[in-house]
Amino acid sequence: MAELKRSKTDYSLSIRYRLKDGSWSDWLNKGSGTFQDISIVQKQIRLLASQYQNREKEIRFEYKGKLCGFDGSETFEVIRLD
Repeated sequence: MAELKRSKTDYSLSIRYRLKDGSWSDWLNKGSGTFQDISIVQKQIRLLASQYQNREKEIRFEYKGKLCGFDGSETFEVIRLD
């Protein structure tokens, strides 16, 4: 029987949002996977952000251990959304 190869996980997404008292929530891990295309990750970021409407939020997009922006370039910062 042939064994399936597992793809190496090389990116992850997590989110935190502003609480009513003005502090930030803890980071919530929202998934990881094998990077295929930036458009797929952008769709995931939009979907993730839509679940926290009317809240200030930050999304961590880490690719190969480095923080990246919405366009996939290394930024050293989280993605900030209102």
